Amino acid sequence: MGGPVRPRVVHHEVRIANLDPRHDGVKIAQLSDIHVGDLTPAAHIRAAIDAANEQNPDLIVLTGDYVCWKRSEVALAAQQLGGLRAPRVLAVLGNHDYFVWGAGVTSALERNGYEVLRNQTTIAHVRGAPLAMIGVDDPITRHHDLDASFAGTPSTMTRVVLCHSPDHAPEISRRGADLVMSGHTHGGQMFVKGITDRLMRRAGLNYRRGFFEFTEAERKTTLYVTPGVGFSGVTRRFGEGTHAEVAVLTLRPALREQVRAAAG
Repeated sequence: MGGPVRPRVVHHEVRIANLDPRHDGVKIAQLSDIHVGDLTPAAHIRAAIDAANEQNPDLIVLTGDYVCWKRSEVALAAQQLGGLRAPRVLAVLGNHDYFVWGAGVTSALERNGYEVLRNQTTIAHVRGAPLAMIGVDDPITRHHDLDASFAGTPSTMTRVVLCHSPDHAPEISRRGADLVMSGHTHGGQMFVKGITDRLMRRAGLNYRRGFFEFTEAERKTTLYVTPGVGFSGVTRRFGEGTHAEVAVLTLRPALREQVRAAAG
């Protein structure tokens, strides 16, 4: 309990069917919901950035909500979010970014050399093989366009989707995705067993944290929802699954029995 503590680093493996052998072991570090401003200390953000860099990831992805409520936070974001080190750093915007100033937040990220994906795909050449990185713009503020996001993306290529809100993962799965990386929920931030999950479902938030799976047309989609880094409302995170984190997802080929199960 208490105030902010250093974000923990969590490691997970994600099994993907038909993964290019060269992508076996690729590491993607994810930071989300950083919420630069009065509630998230700069030292807390710096600890998360340092932790991500220490993992030597192949890619770093940022999944939205870099600010809270004030335009003055955009300039702070440009200062405090710098220093991530990976061959490519890819980002999408979240609802708070649009509440404050979407264009300004985009500029703040780009000034640090990060690529902001707004309903588009970029091909990341990782360890000598192409990986489709798809950025879906924020669904909560109705900036998302799945047709544009997936346009021209080969279905045979491994597809990793960044989308701030996890509740659109079923719809994304129907487009053919292997991995969806989201945030938004803070893991509930203040979790009370038997109450928080019920309240979140009433609010339409069906995926609080962790892993979920969907299967469409014989293609399994794995959704990972990170509790994120920063704070909203109060400078506290309390309860199961709410601890601030940097997530590191390592891609692995699907096991034979998983491939058979997906084929049905």
